[in-house]
Amino acid sequence: MAVRCRISIDDARDVDELAFQELPRVGESVSMPVEGSSRDLRVLRVVHMPGSEQGATTMLELTSRIL
Repeated sequence: MAVRCRISIDDARDVDELAFQELPRVGESVSMPVEGSSRDLRVLRVVHMPGSEQGATTMLELTSRIL
């Protein structure tokens, strides 16, 4: 079962939605398509937000910067 998360990259205002096989942890690297090419990004923060009719939402803050 996939986990659907909302993602934000490098504090951008754009928020996308992406499915993961399992929820990534803070500090882990994730690879995802960005503007037509695959990029490796690091998880900065994982935020669980209370649910609405669709259920709870998980927000991932990602960065392209090396930590």
